[in-house]
Amino acid sequence: MYKLTRTAATAAMGVAMALALTGAGAAVTVATASAAAASEAGAQGWEFAGSYGTQQECVAAGDAGVSDGSWAEYRCALFEARWDLMIPA
Repeated sequence: MYKLTRTAATAAMGVAMALALTGAGAAVTVATASAAAASEAGAQGWEFAGSYGTQQECVAAGDAGVSDGSWAEYRCALFEARWDLMIPA
């Protein structure tokens, strides 16, 4: 029982931290915590463009792509402890 409670508390803290980071980040940044959300983003016309260790690295790469005209918008999605840069398909 203790392990289950500890696991649930750790998961809740991870979600809270992701939401806090997203609220402080760029407006185009979206945090997701599940494979279903990542595959849903792909199904809605978004494709994977890179994976980054931090949200700031992902946002910098997304901004660079906007600046050089590679894409007009992007999303950074938290997936399995990495930030995935998603761009329009």
